[in-house]
Amino acid sequence: MMPMTLRATAALLAGAALMISAETVAAKDKMTIVMSSWGVLYWPTLAAEQLGYFSDEGIETEMVRTGGGTKSLAAVVGGDAQVNVGAPASAFRAHVKGSDVIVIAPSIAQYADNLVMSTAWAKKNNLSETSSYEDKLKALKGMTVGVASMGGGASQLVELLAKEARLDVQRDLTMTAMNTGEAMIAAIGQNRIDGFVFPSPVSDDAIRNHGAKMMFHTSAGEVKPLAGFVYIGLVVRKSWVEANPDLTVRFLKAQQRALEAIHNPELTNKARDLIAAKYSEKTDKAMFDDVWKTAIPSFPKTVEVNRAMMERIVNFVNEYQSGDPLKASVLDTGWTNDYSAKALAALGRK
Repeated sequence: MMPMTLRATAALLAGAALMISAETVAAKDKMTIVMSSWGVLYWPTLAAEQLGYFSDEGIETEMVRTGGGTKSLAAVVGGDAQVNVGAPASAFRAHVKGSDVIVIAPSIAQYADNLVMSTAWAKKNNLSETSSYEDKLKALKGMTVGVASMGGGASQLVELLAKEARLDVQRDLTMTAMNTGEAMIAAIGQNRIDGFVFPSPVSDDAIRNHGAKMMFHTSAGEVKPLAGFVYIGLVVRKSWVEANPDLTVRFLKAQQRALEAIHNPELTNKARDLIAAKYSEKTDKAMFDDVWKTAIPSFPKTVEVNRAMMERIVNFVNEYQSGDPLKASVLDTGWTNDYSAKALAALGRK
């Protein structure tokens, strides 16, 4: 009887251990993360997922591509998602209108919309990709430039460049809204526009496959007034963060590790290849690799956010965006570094 009892006890203990193990696995915190696309602007978060860093922190993530920044922000505002990888400027606008969304970290630290020009326009103005910044500014006069939408980030970049060139953006050049990168590539190939503004990889595709030339490489920091500009950040609801402080810190720890991996020569290619296989399988791999290499300087090295970063956003919005100016009070309530600081400290980075 005794051996049977021991065996039975052992079996019960083993079963209990398996149940505890299964419960531990099932206990991962679930988070829904939204973003407009799987493009370069969102690679740090996708890298954290693909490298297993969220899983390491006990987080099960659902990545959702919404197809637009407005939809992504609305998902967080409405509580359907926990994190929006999106524009801090949009979050600030929602915040001043009464939403409790706040920015907790940067994700892209360069203004990532590049301005490319057609070969014909380059020849007409005797320009090359290595021409001086001043000569490129002069060549804006008379140019027809495609942008995704009027009043968006692309058109704001054109306005800034026109101001630097001392041009009247309404009189001295033409902006035309074309919605998609595919439409812009088709238009520049048919010489219906002289150039367009769009992030990588669309701008790189136009150069690599359609004869376009880089005019202003903003994602490489070429436009000095925008160098280091936090173009994309991590946006959450303040009420959710305050209710889930530990989860927020763990999320940011994974994000920090992903940023470090992207900048690490020994890990960056692994992150690149995982993202390419999962999220960009239809993109030419050689072009993807080139875009990855040129995009690396766009990613911050830390999730730390500070007031100076946020002030630049507010100042830019108030100068170049239509609508009511952002109130200065958003700089006191619309962002926080508390959770990033805790994440960095937990990783021994502070």
